[in-house]
Amino acid sequence: MWSTRLLVLGLVRWLGPVHGYLVRRELDTWRMPGKAEIGAGSIYHALKKLTADGQLEVVATESVDARPARTTYQITARGEAEFQRTLREKLWDVAGGEDPFSTAWSFAQVLTPAENIALLHQRAEVLFSRIEQVTALLAATTPDFVPGDEGAFVPAHARAMMKRQIDLWITDAEWCEETAARMETGDLVIGPELDAEHAAYWREAIKGDRFLDNARDRQALIDELTGADRNGDDG
Repeated sequence: MWSTRLLVLGLVRWLGPVHGYLVRRELDTWRMPGKAEIGAGSIYHALKKLTADGQLEVVATESVDARPARTTYQITARGEAEFQRTLREKLWDVAGGEDPFSTAWSFAQVLTPAENIALLHQRAEVLFSRIEQVTALLAATTPDFVPGDEGAFVPAHARAMMKRQIDLWITDAEWCEETAARMETGDLVIGPELDAEHAAYWREAIKGDRFLDNARDRQALIDELTGADRNGDDG
């Protein structure tokens, strides 16, 4: 995965020469609540693959006492070029990542109103818990490096990204609470009793020429907004 390769390449560039254990330990501290952990196997695989590709090189392999041997890596000129290229490519790209919740919510009418309300409140509770955790982490750390208190140091750009994540979670949690409230008051009605009726309407709409015209219009608008026509590539 490109993200693991970029993280490993960037950390070796930043910390190197460095052995894989320290890269893994540093990446563990970067993970925020709700974010998947990058497994040790993925990290060591990336180190070996980047080395095989000539983007990293082995500086030394040493063993202390009876502990397993540790390999020290540093970035190569080829690795520096690849890091710079990938970094800019991903920072300039505005990609639409898949959100499992938004995909599943497309079929929310299958569930009862009570279950939808319960899951929305639960999702909001989990999100607010993550917000508290990261907010507390920001309060307990500093963008200023203080010798002897390295554990409290979080670079300013990393803190800005943590704040961005907090803002995204807040927006998501507030939407969940507002949507649940609309369902509780009857302003938003979804559920199995409407599912069959709406499915019938949708099937008829899909068969009609007007639906096809509207679908083409929507796709043309999407292409225009995403620049697909300019790039000669519709995705």
